[in-house]
This record gives sequence, structure tokens and C-alpha cells, in this order.
Amino acid sequence: MINNYKTMSTLYIKQNKKRTLLILIGIILSISLISIILLFMKGTEKAQIESTKEATGYSFHLGYKTYTDEILTKVSNNPNVERYGIMSRDNRIDYEDIYIDRYYLDKGATEILKYSLKEGRMPENNNEICIEDWAKPNIKGDLDIGKEIVIDGKQYKIVGILKNESYSQESKTIRLITFSENPQNGELLVEINSKANFDETIETLSSLTSEDNLIRNNELINSIRRGSKKPILIIICIVIAIVVSATIIVIYNSFQINVAERMKQFGLLRSIGATKRQIKAIVFREATILLIIAIPIGMLLSISVIYSIDVILKLLLKGANTISIVSIDIGVLAISTLITILAVYISSLAPANYVGNISPLIAINSQVVIKKEVIKRRKNRLLKKLFKYKILIAVKNVRRNPGRGRIMILSIIVSSVLFITFTSLMEDAFKLTFTDVENLNMDLEVTLNNENYDEQAYYDLIEQINKVDNVDNVYIKYQSIYGMSEISSDKKVKEAGNISKKEKFGEVSKEVIDTDIKAYDKLALDTSEKYLTSGSIDINNMNLENGVILISDGVNRDYENEQHYIGKLTNYKVGDEIVIHNEDKEYKVKVMAIMKSDVLEREVQKNRITLITTEQVLEKIIGTKTQINSIGISLKDDSIHLKTASEVNTILQNYPRSNLTNFVDINQQNKNNKIMIQVLVYGFISVITLISSINIINTISMNITVRRKEIAMLKSIGMSQKDLKRMIMYEGLFYGLFGGISGALIGCGFSYIIYKAILGIVGIQWKVPLGLSVITILASIIISYLSTLLPMRKIQRNNIIEVIREE
Repeated sequence: MINNYKTMSTLYIKQNKKRTLLILIGIILSISLISIILLFMKGTEKAQIESTKEATGYSFHLGYKTYTDEILTKVSNNPNVERYGIMSRDNRIDYEDIYIDRYYLDKGATEILKYSLKEGRMPENNNEICIEDWAKPNIKGDLDIGKEIVIDGKQYKIVGILKNESYSQESKTIRLITFSENPQNGELLVEINSKANFDETIETLSSLTSEDNLIRNNELINSIRRGSKKPILIIICIVIAIVVSATIIVIYNSFQINVAERMKQFGLLRSIGATKRQIKAIVFREATILLIIAIPIGMLLSISVIYSIDVILKLLLKGANTISIVSIDIGVLAISTLITILAVYISSLAPANYVGNISPLIAINSQVVIKKEVIKRRKNRLLKKLFKYKILIAVKNVRRNPGRGRIMILSIIVSSVLFITFTSLMEDAFKLTFTDVENLNMDLEVTLNNENYDEQAYYDLIEQINKVDNVDNVYIKYQSIYGMSEISSDKKVKEAGNISKKEKFGEVSKEVIDTDIKAYDKLALDTSEKYLTSGSIDINNMNLENGVILISDGVNRDYENEQHYIGKLTNYKVGDEIVIHNEDKEYKVKVMAIMKSDVLEREVQKNRITLITTEQVLEKIIGTKTQINSIGISLKDDSIHLKTASEVNTILQNYPRSNLTNFVDINQQNKNNKIMIQVLVYGFISVITLISSINIINTISMNITVRRKEIAMLKSIGMSQKDLKRMIMYEGLFYGLFGGISGALIGCGFSYIIYKAILGIVGIQWKVPLGLSVITILASIIISYLSTLLPMRKIQRNNIIEVIREE
């Protein structure tokens, strides 16, 4: 018995569990979408900052080369300072043919520099040390954790191993860290609290001394400031606007379908005395009940997704110090909940007003949802000849209920826009953060001093290195030269900015671009061939035609406005000729192949292009014999890189002033960073794709489910189940095609808007996401088709007479 009209909301939800479940799924998906995106953005920001700390090896933001008691007091009493520490360096120690730099750290400094640890822990007293990993083959004795070693007459216990740094290896100076309660004459390192006003605190701390006395950790500072830049904020606003709009549309669709199919019920209530306000209250009460159920489920689902991505990341980086992307912020969850509540009530407002303002007689007859077709004299004979009657009926069904058609198409458009916008955004983010790590073939590198150059001696060295058991390949890198390449306007890339300059050669002024010209041996060039984007490498042809390999991508930095561009630098193609000027000489080379990046070079030079060629071609350009600059070594098993490095170092003892750099740990860190970015990017895209697909399935399934009576009537007048199935399938295909095309166009528009916002941070090339658009259209059609199958199977089992009699 109904004592209060409000209880009808609860009764309807209980009696129509299938319809209620479909609406509930829509709300859960919406709150999950908002929460996942906001949590993902928060977690990614945190992971980026932690990754920077891991890469640099420390977490301080600002330091003082020297400090006074006044500076120390102001730093220690500043509530915005998370921690501070003092680090001092002792006199450099000579140890056979290398050096040792001993650093003294207090408790605060050990916390700040803990990111430089590879394994173990930081020292806690002055009898404990941490030492760089590459020291193991260079210092006599066992350097494993827990062992003891004597340095400069003092015995230490090894408690930690530090990550290898390339600059310390190149200078043959091992870093050694120990503890001191009061380090003398050291640097004061300051880490700012994450909740503080960052820029204001930086300014306050910087004002305590002169600029020359400051040490700025620019990499970490830029990582933190990146999230507060105006273009980033614009992108975030665009993303939130898209998500909120999508949420409102998805929930509105669910409510609108539900309310439209219950029009007769609402009409009966109006006819027995229910007011407009009471009808609206019923709709809002249903929305409130669904909200109460959906919010906790949606929150748990979004948190589960973030944790799942984090678990996948840890599994892929097994054994590595992984950075967690989990950042469950109560504020983020509260904002997600508030947005969903507002979205649900806004979405239910229009349907509530819709049913509240309709005449009871019209509502009882359900005339409002059916558009009476205008009879036209045209018989559409061409359409009838081209298509079967089932297709024509499907088209008429769409026309006779335009509101329902708009809801279906709008739902597909929303899903398509979400997929294209966020996928293109993630791909752009991947381009900006991904550093090409194909050069990880170079595990070790021997740098040679060419003061007393002896080519035969170096070839003998290469032969000896090749004989080391764990050495896979040895590559020769010759000395590079600098030149200037002429460039015409049609070969410039507009987005790359003003990378060229005017130079005068004799009486003629020409447009040129700075150029690095490098030469590698045959093995190195053959290894590079699999990374080509066009052309091919043939050493003989290169020597005959003065051929070069063009590195297409690079970095152009505009120091005036602090912006930089990442991407393609020129429009040169295979077969083009480039005129190079080198020391008053002019030389013409031919592009034989193109490669995105130099896979044998670790550092990327800014504001210039790179050409790679053979030793013979380089000698033609410079007019003299080339010299070997360095030797790259790839290993068969990098887990025993220290043993191999020790063997190579033994060989190098006969080659004075040569130097070995071990890049294995650095390479592994870069690989881990690449995997982390890929997991984040593709994990997010997968989640968006799944939510978008479920949204389409949910909306179309609900549309078919509420049309049970209409379908039963068609069956009662003789339409077979097979024909009915095809008719509904054609409707789904129509919705999928039109919605997919419309969504692709709108998604491309949003992609371009976000690209324009990204230009405020860094220059990249924008291309119409044709591939994503085709995928979106095809996926929309396929998902729409599949969405019709399950509800039709259920309807097939219904009794026709019972369905027609339903009220």
C-alpha cells in the first residue's frame, strides 16, 4: 500500500531492476570517469616529480654555496621548508689512477640525497659510507654492502651503493658519502614543503643571499612549476569541461529514455490529482537514491583502476625501484563527488520538467514521444530499389522518434569525442616526455685521448675488447665536425621556429642551419638500419654519391621566450641534396636515408640538424684523415656489467688517458622511465576506451529494452524474429555511423584546441588524427551493432501477448 507518493520512487526502482541497473551503470561510469581522470592527473604529477628526483639523485629545490648563521636560522624557522641539510666535500683523494671525492652529510642532507641510492641505505654515523657502483672494479677489495674498506687510512663499513653518474666516470672521480653531525664549510640544501606556495617560498629563500651564491635545482623546479603554467591550466580546464559535459550528457540520456517510456504512468498520476511539483519530486527522488548507490561504487571502481595500473607498472618493472602513481587525494574524490551530484541533478532537471509540464491526456496516450510523419507524394522509389524494407523501417523508426535518435547519437558522439581527445592528448604527452632510448645498445663507452693519436694502437684496442667474453659488439665513432647547411624556405618546418640564420659566403648571403656531421664504422651503420624511417643504408653507394643519413627530429630552443620545439626540424627527403659549408669550403651531400634520432648518440644538440655518414665521406669533407673519438660497446648480459667493465679497464691500463664510462644503470633507468610512461599513457587510453564503449552499449541496450512493447506489436502483425533483429541492427549501425563521424569531427576540433594550448609550453607538429578518427568510426559501428544483440536475445524469449498487455 502506498501511503506517500514519494514511496513510488523506491517501488519503481525495486520493480524495474533492469532499467534501474542501466541508469545506475551510466551514473557509475560517469563518476568513475571524473575520478579516474582527476586521480590520474594527480598521480602523474606526483610520479613526474618523483621521477625527476630519481634522475637527479636529490630532492632539494634551492641551495646555498656558502651560508651564514643568519641564513641558517631563517631557513630552519621557515614553516614552508620541509627539510634542510648540510653537505661538505673533503679534499680529493688520489687512489692509484683514479680519484675519490668524500662528502660529509648531516641527517637532513642524507634524506635529501637518498634518491641517489641504488641499493642499501644512507650512512647513519661517520664509520659508514655509500659509494658509487662503478667503483667496484676500480678499488681493491670487496665493495659489497656490509663489507669494510680502508680509505685514506680510515676504516669504513659499506651500507649503500650509489647510482653511477656519467660525469664522475668521465672525470675518473668516485663519489663517497659518509655521515657527520656538523659538516664544516659546506653547502646548505633546502627542500620546500609540497603544500607551501612554491614560487613565493623560492623568492623568499632566494632573497637571503646573492644570485651567484645560489644553487638552483632547475630540473625539479621546472617539474613542479610545469603544472602551474597557464597553458597547462588551460588544458586542464578543457579536459574538465569535456568530462563534465560528457557526464551530464550520459546521465541525461539515461534519465530521458527512462522518463519518456514512463510517460503513461506519469499521465495517470496527473489525472488522479498529482501536481507538477510532485511529479518532479518523484524524478528527483529516484535520482537521489541512485546517487547514494552509485557514488561509493564509482569511487571504489576508480580507485581500483588506479591501483591496477600501478600494479601492472610494478610487475613490468620487477626488481626496479618503481615510482607509485597512486595518489588518493580526499580533495579530488570530494570534487568528483560534487561534480557528479551536480551533473545528476542537472541531468534529471530537464526530464523532470518535461514530464511535469505535459498534459495528462497526451501523456496517457504517449503521443508526445512519437512524431507523426508528414505524408508526402514522393514514394522514394530509388531508396526502395536500393534498400530492403527492413532498412526503410529502421530509417522510419529513427525519424518517428527524433528525440530518442538524438539521445543515441549524442551518446556515441560523447564516447567518440572522449576517445579521440584523450588519446591524442596522451600521444602528445608521450612525445614530449619520451626520450629515445634506442641508444641503450651502448652499455659501455671508451673515450680516447687523441693527443698522441695512433690509429693502429686503437684498432688493436678494439680487437682486444672484442675478445672479452661478455662483449657483443664494438662500434667505432669518429670525430664529428661542425658545418652549416644551406636550407631553402620549402625545406623549413614552420612549427620548428626560426632555426636557420643568414650567413655571408663571399659576396653572397645564404640561409643556413647549424649542422653536426658524424661518421661511424660499417657495423654501427648496419645496426642503425633497422631504425630508418625511409631510404636504406648501402656503404658503397654512400661513398660513391657522398651519401648521408639525415636525423629528422631534434630540439629547437628559443631562449628569448623560454620556449622550445620537439619534433621534425626540416622537410628534406631521400634523394635531396644538401650543400654544406665547412671552413670556407663548399661540399654537396645526398640524403640516402632518414632516421628519427641518432641511436648511437646519447646527447641531443639543440638548434641544429645532424648528418651521419661514413669515414670515407667525412674525410672528403674535411680533406684529412679522420680520427677515432670513442668506442661504443654493447654487452650480451648486462647483469654482469661490472665484471666486464673490470676486464675492459684492465686492457685500458696500456692506453694512458683513456676513460671507460658504464651506462648500464643509466640505461636501465631510462628504460624504466619509458615503460612507466607507456603504462600510464596506454593504461589511461584503455580506461577511456572501456568507459566509452560501455556507455554506448548501455545507452543502446536501454533504448531497445524499453521498446519491448513496440517490438512485440511488430511481431504480432507478422514480422519474423530474424527481420526484427535485422531492423534493430540497421538502426544500431545507423546510430554508430552517424555518431562516429560526428564524434570524430568534434574530437579532431578538441584535439586542435588542446594542441594550441600545448604550444604555450613546447612546439610540436599537429596532424589531423585521421587514424584515430577511422578507428573511432569503425569502433562506433561495431560496438553499436554488438549492443543490439544481447537485449534482442532477451526480448526474443518474451511472450508477445503478455508484453502487449503491459502497462
